[in-house]
Amino acid sequence: MKRAAPGTRNFGNRATGDPVTPLAMRIRRHFLLLAAMLSTIRFATAVPVQFTLSGRALVVKYPRAKVSVFVVADQKGASAISGWISPLYARYEKRIEIAGIAALPSIPTAFHGVFRREFKKRVTYPVMLDWKGEVARSLGYEKQQAQLLVIARNGEIALTTIGSANAPALSEVFQAIDRLRDTR
Repeated sequence: MKRAAPGTRNFGNRATGDPVTPLAMRIRRHFLLLAAMLSTIRFATAVPVQFTLSGRALVVKYPRAKVSVFVVADQKGASAISGWISPLYARYEKRIEIAGIAALPSIPTAFHGVFRREFKKRVTYPVMLDWKGEVARSLGYEKQQAQLLVIARNGEIALTTIGSANAPALSEVFQAIDRLRDTR
């Protein structure tokens, strides 16, 4: 068995007897910590989307009969929503589920009723009001943007796109939806 050099401890590789330096111990400790952290991360496509929004609780659970499309936005990102919703509805109508998620954590509780009434007056498609912003955060929402998510029948996120609608982005969304609709 090899002797440990000064400043090292000899609890390294028992098979070869090689000592482990303090640097090697720190690297090993950081690697183990990183491995533990990575084991807790849930990647969007591996975990089905499921959430509950309070008020008149809406529970979104999978599997579902149709492909789902969610458009997430806060007040500043809301201006980009119609660029996504109008073409999607024109192409698919009721063959897919289209819903909005309004991220509204900055709205004081006293004004929730006013906002709820305004949404009902102005929006023709379903909008879920995320008062705490928890659902939006869980979906990886970036503030002041519109985010579109295409979700398979089993709840896996098939496509995420951020920003305003444009021809290439719409084409990509249409292809993802068509591909999901064709698979049963």
